[in-house]
Amino acid sequence: MESEFIALELAGQEVEWLRNLVGDIPLWVLSVPVSLHCDSQAAIGIVKNYAYNDRRRHIHIKLAAVKELLKNGIISLAYVRSERNLVDPLTKGLTTRIILETSKAMGVKPLE
Repeated sequence: MESEFIALELAGQEVEWLRNLVGDIPLWVLSVPVSLHCDSQAAIGIVKNYAYNDRRRHIHIKLAAVKELLKNGIISLAYVRSERNLVDPLTKGLTTRIILETSKAMGVKPLE
């Protein structure tokens, strides 16, 4: 779960930077939060729960940063099931069927 917080915080920083960059272009107005997809229901629950108390400072700082981005409307969190997560074949050992389905969804053609 700690790695999920780190990934959410880094992705949130990138979203905030890109929103500031695009906000400098007068033709584009961004008023909708960017949806970050996460496959950890525990991480999403802790980010949205204000009663979480972790004593590890580095995680507390990252969690506070994600909560601030969520509160300010810069990001929104959405749960994506592991079967639907397109990145999983790049990070986990999965069955051939799931790898072929996610590869097709990414637009990658299988080798014959």
